[in-house]
Amino acid sequence: MKSLVIATLSIVIFLLSGCVSEPPLVNQYGTAVPPLPTLDSSAVLRGKQIYQLHCAMCHGGNAEGAVNWKVPDENLNYPPPPHDDTGHSWHHPDRVIYEAIREGLRDSLRPDQPVRMQSFGEKLSDAEIRAVLTYFKSLWSREHREFQYLRTTEDEIENPTPHAP
Repeated sequence: MKSLVIATLSIVIFLLSGCVSEPPLVNQYGTAVPPLPTLDSSAVLRGKQIYQLHCAMCHGGNAEGAVNWKVPDENLNYPPPPHDDTGHSWHHPDRVIYEAIREGLRDSLRPDQPVRMQSFGEKLSDAEIRAVLTYFKSLWSREHREFQYLRTTEDEIENPTPHAP
């Protein structure tokens, strides 16, 4: 009887071990964050549609970026980068990507240069920009999505200004 109980418990433990959740995500500040959010499939689809209308002409039909996107032109400006897993969008928190879409991009070190990416703040609503961002996330590996999610949560942490002694 005792061996039957031990065998049964062993089977139950084995079966339940598959139900153990992943370890919690912890950002670089040691703060545990909620699990990686799932992507809303309707937002992904809407974001892809918006992307195709407004972004694909420069960033490629599949968000693959311009040819030679890592090589600067004669003015040291880089061609439009990819927003898929091969690019660097996933290095940035949501706020940075959102602001780049809404406000456009200009080289902050060379403000006399032309805008590198036009602003879409007048053309796209907040919800549309967020849908495009969700579409980008659908193109990233889980590892890159987690990295980007942690950057986003870190960006949202308010770091109080240290008090002078």
